Amino acid sequence: RLTYQQRRTFVSTLFGLTFFASVLTVSASNVLPCPVRPDRSRYADTEGKAGGKRPAPVVEKMPRRWIQE
Repeated sequence: RLTYQQRRTFVSTLFGLTFFASVLTVSASNVLPCPVRPDRSRYADTEGKAGGKRPAPVVEKMPRRWIQE
């Protein structure tokens, strides 16, 4: 059976390890490449043209309304 001090130490250690693991995971994402996207210049809106000039996006203006329908 764990005493109060042992439980408190265990929970604090677990919290600290979880915190450092999350920081390590987030910082490693900047160093390690994403396995899903091997080429960083390819995005969903390039339509398969690697390194090609992308067309300008088309933005439609919607009329402003007080109540959105």
